[in-house]
Amino acid sequence: MTMSRAGLRRVSLLLTASALALMFLMSTAVPAFAADALQGTTFTLNQTSGGKPTRFTFSTVVTQQIDSLALGFPEGFDLKAITLDVVTLDGLKRIPVTFTQSVEGQSVKLVFDPPIKAGFELRVQIYQVVLPMEGGQYNATIDYVSAGVPGHTTTPPFSFDTFTSVQAISGWLDEQGWVKSWNSVKFLNLFMQPQMMVTSAPILFTGWLMSIALVGVAFPFAIAGGLLLAFAKMSKLWPVRFISNIYINVIRGTPLFLQIFIAFVGLPIAGMTGIPLFPTGVIVLALNSSAYLAEIFRAGIQSISKGQFEAASSLGMSYPKAMAFVIIPQTVKRVLPTMTSEFILLFKDTALLSAVGVFELMLYSNSIATRSGNLTPFMVAAVYYLIITVPLINWVTGLEKRLAISEGGQAASDNTGGRRRRRWWPASASAEADRQASAAQHESR
Repeated sequence: MTMSRAGLRRVSLLLTASALALMFLMSTAVPAFAADALQGTTFTLNQTSGGKPTRFTFSTVVTQQIDSLALGFPEGFDLKAITLDVVTLDGLKRIPVTFTQSVEGQSVKLVFDPPIKAGFELRVQIYQVVLPMEGGQYNATIDYVSAGVPGHTTTPPFSFDTFTSVQAISGWLDEQGWVKSWNSVKFLNLFMQPQMMVTSAPILFTGWLMSIALVGVAFPFAIAGGLLLAFAKMSKLWPVRFISNIYINVIRGTPLFLQIFIAFVGLPIAGMTGIPLFPTGVIVLALNSSAYLAEIFRAGIQSISKGQFEAASSLGMSYPKAMAFVIIPQTVKRVLPTMTSEFILLFKDTALLSAVGVFELMLYSNSIATRSGNLTPFMVAAVYYLIITVPLINWVTGLEKRLAISEGGQAASDNTGGRRRRRWWPASASAEADRQASAAQHESR
């Protein structure tokens, strides 16, 4: 059976159309195929803060021949002073690459001669790329030519922090001659490095606030607990006195460090888990300080003369009212310096909580010192402690002098021109009790 001339013509046209379609499909598949010429691409930098020069490392596995490569950086990246190091890796063997480089706007272009063959790992290191001040997450573009066919992709995202004013000050200090001379002395560089002081101070400020919060919350609870323990120790019921004496002696007779470990380590082992660190630290500090405040309050209450109770009774006051309006106000006035000293001690004792993971001032400073290998953060922490303790110590000293003058009825002769100091506390029921006690003594005579 023979095919007609028209049939042959139709078959020929069909074969021609099929060939053209196949050629079209092959031509459109080439860019997609070229897009896979780079695999396992990484793009990293060795700087965590903006505004500084850094090194970028581009690494990829070449699956097709690469004739040229262009890495495009986002706007804001300074490429004026860059240098490059390009090698191919065959296993552990480094093979130098011959190339020409150029910077076109925000793009670093490399032309390889000879081209990079498939099967090698290409590594490009770009030095002295100055990062923008504004941190964030970025991507770089990759444009390449593989066997004459262009391809395009992007790098994995990379990020860095915003350049802060603290870092700017630290960088300025790095360039100062006197700072270099200062740091040339080993002791000064180890304990008082100016750059480390500037960079660690804001971080330690957070820990300082945590220390203040711990003692600020714990001390009021300690005052309340101390008053209860003081009354319990003076109670006429011997079981109450016995329990309060046991508690006070045990707390005062054991180190605070041991009590912290019992609360933070022992209790979780015993099954009491899930308690946050901050409340646990507050409870331990309050329980410890209450035992010391109990003795302070007891001594203060017992130092008030019995005539005050008698005068309060003559005014018709019950025992609780006499305590609340006559005895306690006078007691607080007398024990206030000692209470302030206990507050100072408790504030410094917050440093012990760093051993159990409470991020207060000491733990922050220890963390920075461990990472940097420099002890300057400890000196900065000492300054933060002194900001609280030194003013309080001076205030307590002046308070004790004023109390001594008021208790002794003396005039202040130093730097006052012989004038009598004014009373620094308002008249209260205690003053009325004093007058009643004096009147009672005159009547008894």
